[in-house]
Amino acid sequence: MKTMKRGFTLMELLIVLAIMGVMMGLVGFSILGGGGNELGAAQRQLLGMVQKARTQAALSGLETRLLINSDTDNQDRYHRYVEIVYRDENESESWVVAGEGKFLTDRIYFVPASDDSSSQPDGWRSDAYSTWSNKESEPFELDAAFKGKRKEGGSESFNYVEFDSAGNLVCQEDSSGILLPPKLVLAVGEPNPGSDDSLIRFNDPSAIAGILMRQFGGFAVLDVNDFELP
Repeated sequence: MKTMKRGFTLMELLIVLAIMGVMMGLVGFSILGGGGNELGAAQRQLLGMVQKARTQAALSGLETRLLINSDTDNQDRYHRYVEIVYRDENESESWVVAGEGKFLTDRIYFVPASDDSSSQPDGWRSDAYSTWSNKESEPFELDAAFKGKRKEGGSESFNYVEFDSAGNLVCQEDSSGILLPPKLVLAVGEPNPGSDDSLIRFNDPSAIAGILMRQFGGFAVLDVNDFELP
């Protein structure tokens, strides 16, 4: 009697690819010396969230966003809290919350997109600023979550990394039409209560790292030597 050979489903292949991506990232961290310190731990944590968001988009066929809290009225979460949402199939202006959000490792913050929103020390790397899928001047605003959903137009602000319904990265374009893939820069910092504009203070120009995204998959793990000297 002949036995039927069962192939892999598309979903199974996507899950395997996502796991391989995470494992490749962990290898990259060991090569680049991410180690067990706070910055390396935050990189690994962020990479897991990025892969989860991309997989969510590819499996569901729905636009998915990795949200970085940029609400200046919430100092605890500002540039430290990350969550994933995907577009509600039934309500165009609603987003479904995909699991629990997470805080970055203690003392680690996302570096804003410009030097106007944070305080940096002398010797700060000239390109050590984040790039999002959105322009920082055009944040994504949502209501508080209710029954697992958030509605657009609320009072809570976010920057985000977006994946389209095929799991491809959505990038900004510069004035020449060149795509600018998101670059998520992390640094050791602390609250800066003495300033109304710069809510975060970074004191060590060598305590930075990050992840540079690729539009159709993959990423580059960044350490301080991958950023340009001032």
